[in-house]
Amino acid sequence: MRPAEPTTVVDCSGVGPGGITRVLTEITRHWPSGRLRLVAVPSGWDPPAGSAADVDVVSRQAGDRARTVAAATNALRKVTARAKAGLVTVLSLSPSVAVVGSRLPVTTVVHDLAFRLWPHGLPTAVRQYRRASYGTAIKRSRRLLCVSARTRHDLLGLYGVPEHRTVVWHPGSDLHVAPGGPQAQVRAATAGRPYLVVAGHAAHKGVELAVEALPDIPGHVLAVLTSGQRIERFEAAVAASPAADRVLLLDQLSDDDYAATIAGAAAFLMPSHFEGYGLPAAEALRLGTPTVISPDPALHEATDGRAVRMTTWTASAVVRAVTEATGAPRPPVGATGRSWREATLHLADLLAADNGHDLQTPATRSITRQV
Repeated sequence: MRPAEPTTVVDCSGVGPGGITRVLTEITRHWPSGRLRLVAVPSGWDPPAGSAADVDVVSRQAGDRARTVAAATNALRKVTARAKAGLVTVLSLSPSVAVVGSRLPVTTVVHDLAFRLWPHGLPTAVRQYRRASYGTAIKRSRRLLCVSARTRHDLLGLYGVPEHRTVVWHPGSDLHVAPGGPQAQVRAATAGRPYLVVAGHAAHKGVELAVEALPDIPGHVLAVLTSGQRIERFEAAVAASPAADRVLLLDQLSDDDYAATIAGAAAFLMPSHFEGYGLPAAEALRLGTPTVISPDPALHEATDGRAVRMTTWTASAVVRAVTEATGAPRPPVGATGRSWREATLHLADLLAADNGHDLQTPATRSITRQV
């Protein structure tokens, strides 16, 4: 009789635009073996080709958050109802109320606590849901996988989660760059001029600091990665800037265009007010692009101390850091971070260990940074 195939059920109901979508894509691409059953994936997302695992999309996000969570809760209840512990593992890629539907223990990835530490501009309904989802995840999860030591520290400080219930799991940061260079929109707008790239899909990314600094960085175009999420305060800053003609707001890019745009930049900027990790900065450095980060500790951790760090959250600090970054030799490709294959194998190993983990015993596994 053929032995049962190990199965990992992945709750994706908390996955939205940005780095969490990349986590979903890359762990699906690199999952080592067995079966992946994906619950509540984003509506426009499709599994990447080439996965060694047997990938099954159980359901997709549909409609508003309430309907997505309700459907995900029901789907988790169904796929875990007859599952046997030890053969089936449940992973939630972000805190979600939907995990109440799981009949098996859950391991949850926690990316940040921005709704507590940087709530500026968040609608009341969003803050309320995140309070509920984080509270549920903390209560129901067997283990919480934190994408940085900073997030692990925040869980302890804000929720009193003891360290034996948490472990640090850094995402991968390798990107494939297709031949041909940056996309046509970037080439046309820059007209051969050097350009800077800044992450700008959320209000805490500090794009207004980069825009304020641009008049003192002559000759450069500033390309803002919006991921299709236009932020009103950023657009207002651009409109008021004397260098507005040198700002390019980019909509959602394909993975190839995203990587090529960053790889071709004079520098990548992440002057964020808050980060739980800062995956784009790690990706930029791994591509060999000089990288500027804010004083945020998670960004320093994500870039392994190899980025140029702003001394304050000011436009003048951006100017000084960009001058330093662009005046130095470009970092070697692959100088920091680890591959998604390495990160995925580490994640699978943690889940396998959690399947029989005793929560009274402090966790001994920790990340090994591989270059």
